[in-house]
Amino acid sequence: MGPGLTGYIIRRLLWAAPVLFVISVLVFGMLRMAPGDPVDRILGTHYEESAARQLRQKYGYDRPLYVQYVKYIQNLAHGDLGVSTLHTDFTATDVILPKVWISSQIGFLALVLTFGLGIPVGIYAALARGTFIDPLVISWWLALDAIPVFVLTTLTSWLFALKLGLVGLSWDGVYSTHIILPVLVLALPGVAGVARFMRASVISVLGEDYIRTARAKGLKESTVVFRHIARNAMLPMITVIGLSLPGIAGGALFVEQGFGIPGIANESLQAALAPDYDVILALVLFGSVLFVLANVVIDVLYAFIDPRVRLGARRG
Repeated sequence: MGPGLTGYIIRRLLWAAPVLFVISVLVFGMLRMAPGDPVDRILGTHYEESAARQLRQKYGYDRPLYVQYVKYIQNLAHGDLGVSTLHTDFTATDVILPKVWISSQIGFLALVLTFGLGIPVGIYAALARGTFIDPLVISWWLALDAIPVFVLTTLTSWLFALKLGLVGLSWDGVYSTHIILPVLVLALPGVAGVARFMRASVISVLGEDYIRTARAKGLKESTVVFRHIARNAMLPMITVIGLSLPGIAGGALFVEQGFGIPGIANESLQAALAPDYDVILALVLFGSVLFVLANVVIDVLYAFIDPRVRLGARRG
């Protein structure tokens, strides 16, 4: 990694810092000024004004908004995400991290399967353009994508668990066969979008002069496809893959509820309904960090693949 690329990465990370700062200020302010009182949630039916006053003083809710924000950032720097008013015996960190870990493992496997199937399907459909295979392949995956998630969850549970008995329905953790159905339900509907995007990218590459030159030289078709067509068609796919990465940790509400998975999507819904302010704030900030970092990774990958990107940025 040369000094030019290193400087480009540093500049992108420096630009990410003020973006995250603005997001944290806006989200913190909106949640703190939202209707409701977290102290009311903690005390519930045992609300007493004296106890409420002590809790507000303990957690700093009686202080000015900017003082609360500075204190929150200081605690955040030490890994403290706040307190959970929904789970009074746990901090926000204790609530979020285990559930994010569960959802992330399922989301990662689903993402690998989606792109692992979608990219070759898109290449195959593009190379078969003009034949019945092209619309047949794409239509099959579009039909699968059109099935609602809750319907697909029910169908797969009925077929593979109840009828065939291949997997169980009670959640036993991500390291058991019970992870197969959630991953399939999450991954397969997304293949259509990846395949269509990859198909369009390959078709645009097929019309380039260097493809015709490679074939005119007598190279094997497999060499032309893998070294020239697929490699160059993958460049736009980097953006799609990068922007999909934050979704790994986001979970899927219908899938988690349908399969009884104790993931972060179900916890997010409960936190929003409670409301559990510190958990909501931590989830929004966590998602924002992932999204900003994903954009930085995309820019860095483009700069690594194409030096003209970082050269143009340096000139600008």
